[in-house]
Amino acid sequence: MSTKLSQLTIVFLLLSLFAAPHLSQKLVCKSSAFAALRPIPKLRYQCREDLNDYDDAVLRQPNRKKALDLYIKTLEKFTGDDWWKSSVEDLNVCDFRQKAGALSESETQDYQSGAYFFKLFGNRQFRIIVAEDPCYQTGFNGANIFLLNRTRGKVFAAEIIDGFFTRTDLPLIEGFARHGSEPVIEIATSSGGLYPTLTNYYFTIDKRTHRAIPKNLFQEGKNKLTNQITSLMLLEDAEAYGLPSKTEPLKIIKNGRLAKSFDILTDTGETFGKDNHQKFERLTLSWNGKFYK
Repeated sequence: MSTKLSQLTIVFLLLSLFAAPHLSQKLVCKSSAFAALRPIPKLRYQCREDLNDYDDAVLRQPNRKKALDLYIKTLEKFTGDDWWKSSVEDLNVCDFRQKAGALSESETQDYQSGAYFFKLFGNRQFRIIVAEDPCYQTGFNGANIFLLNRTRGKVFAAEIIDGFFTRTDLPLIEGFARHGSEPVIEIATSSGGLYPTLTNYYFTIDKRTHRAIPKNLFQEGKNKLTNQITSLMLLEDAEAYGLPSKTEPLKIIKNGRLAKSFDILTDTGETFGKDNHQKFERLTLSWNGKFYK
């Protein structure tokens, strides 16, 4: 499979999750949503000429840290009722079209095929902002991800993923759950490329600050917990990799709750069948009352 075909396959798979409800209906920028639309601010800071965009030293620039702090304060001004009451879907369509009315056939195709970079996700309490980074991983959709929590008319923002990048055009898919009385926010991402991986991140809300903090759900080593988990991604039916037919990696949220168990996929380094296809191994992690192991 060529790299280009692989990337298109990944975009299609992700869009099928994110945009599938729209495929059989007309997309319209509603007048109310267009009136409520606020442009997502751009992150701005001066790039250093002596650093390549793929150098992690970019992430440690003092002027970048100041820009991120200012950006968070700007996001906390997104308090308007009309913006929060409008659905993310409606706001995204209006941001793409930049005027009220129905998308044409060609506009719909562009919107759903990766021509539009989605910057806004979430629901009426939590909103996720993807801010493109002007200096880091610019060739791979380098970005920084923020979570806005609206409570009692106020907005509390936090950067949740710093220096994110991906080869796919759809940066993430969000998910929401409750664990007891605690909210859990899922950020599901894909690396893209010829041998793509899936990485999910999990967050909750600090009761004191009302801002997002990592929700450490997974055992990493003997004594460490982490809020992120990675698996290989399926580009074909599970059977093609030597797996049971209904295998789906990283299905951690089910019906608004944390699953009792889920699967991750690893490469065995072996091949099988007449086509010498990659063979994957399935590892099941289970909830022990405190974390997955």
